[in-house]
Amino acid sequence: MVIELAINSQADNDTGLTYGQIIESDGINAGQVIPYGPDMYRQALPIILKHGYAVASDPDGKNSKILKLQGGTYAHRYRYDGGVDMWFLNSYDCIFLYDCNEFSVELCRTALGEWTGKRLVLVGSKWERMIEYLDDIDGVECFYEPEPDDSRFTQLMEGYRCLHVIDGLPHQESMDRYNDGIMYYEEVMSFTYMFSDYRSLGSLNPDKKFFVIDGYYNKLGLFTIFSKIVTCAKYVKAKGMVPVVRLTMSGNSFYSDFEGDDIWSKFFNQPEGYTLEEVIHSANVYFSPGFYNGSVQSTIMENISEDAVLSWSCGEYNDAMIRYIEEKKESYLPYPDRTLEVLARGTDFVNTHLKNHPVHATKEMMADKIDELMSTWDGLEYIYIATEDLSYVEYFRNRFGDKVYFTDQQRYSTRPGQLLYDYHRSEPDRQTGFNLGAEYAASIALLAQCNSFLASGWCTGVSEAIRENQGNYRNKYIFDLGFNN
Repeated sequence: MVIELAINSQADNDTGLTYGQIIESDGINAGQVIPYGPDMYRQALPIILKHGYAVASDPDGKNSKILKLQGGTYAHRYRYDGGVDMWFLNSYDCIFLYDCNEFSVELCRTALGEWTGKRLVLVGSKWERMIEYLDDIDGVECFYEPEPDDSRFTQLMEGYRCLHVIDGLPHQESMDRYNDGIMYYEEVMSFTYMFSDYRSLGSLNPDKKFFVIDGYYNKLGLFTIFSKIVTCAKYVKAKGMVPVVRLTMSGNSFYSDFEGDDIWSKFFNQPEGYTLEEVIHSANVYFSPGFYNGSVQSTIMENISEDAVLSWSCGEYNDAMIRYIEEKKESYLPYPDRTLEVLARGTDFVNTHLKNHPVHATKEMMADKIDELMSTWDGLEYIYIATEDLSYVEYFRNRFGDKVYFTDQQRYSTRPGQLLYDYHRSEPDRQTGFNLGAEYAASIALLAQCNSFLASGWCTGVSEAIRENQGNYRNKYIFDLGFNN
């Protein structure tokens, strides 16, 4: 998102100068200067990518503002042939837009003209100058509030269903914020402009509307990515479109081997069976913006699409994944009916306490629970443990000897505070993206083969094992130790 900074802000360089001092000393390129107005954010993007910032000025060169790019989880495409999707905004009749920025201005310019609501409140002093450039919105009362004021806001909100749109990064959290009528710009933008980028690429399938899903899933594990994509795909299908997945925006994912690498096709088939080759020659194709569906947005999507069912006509895993998993099953799970399946998350699940994520049991707690369950659950003689933590393998082998099995996947030791994502990205001899994902998928697939299951805490790997098991666990225990603050 492009944001506006004051001219006296310190520049991001080693000189200690402000942006204003750089401008006064003729230290900027003429190509960095653009006219102030609603279109300045779009015009500024290529300039910022080249020079680090842009300068927006009045025609006389006065009242300059600095425009910079603030990192986020949504990238606006500025393509509108597919129109805007107003269902989310239309569920509110009063909207507060906090701060004047690229996204808030674009909502005013290209979406709120189709809004069915009645009252718009622009909050923050940066709006004062921009307001004169914006068109009136028919049937909508517009208020400008330079500063947040609780008593004034209470008055403006009375009798309305209100949405407060603020800056923030979607993440793992409860629905409390949404229930309080607060959403982040990234979430509102992706709901509103999800289907705006429409293109006709050929003559195939004129009766179908395809939607190509892409997004920012850089730091996520394989099954978290899968879960979020399935949520998006079901949402798209509920909207009457055919979901197709091509994940190329997650270039920093440890499953990506090069820029533009499609990490989805390494592991999975398409949810509705249509190939990408067929889609790129079809008559009606919509492309997703770059976005990320955090827990709040995912829950909203799931509520909208609860009746949608994906066909998976070719199955979920592609042929390469199926072969890999079958080989591991034959080698590392010789006695499934007599084996206790254990998922023991270590590394960053234990060494790094991620906010709002479940607390996981330590290896010592897991070992004591294994002893207990081996004696109380009938028919168990062996233990299979899925873990990515090298220290866990050593510990459990010393504790249980020949009774315990592990796959031959590569394992790791992380430092306190170090994410597994960062570890993988810094490895000098990193495995291929396919091997990293296939190893993990195989370890989880083996968990689904038996009838007794123990897990150190909830994670997407646990959810995936339960899903693949299809309700066949006779015994199941998952540690419930609360959440990290």
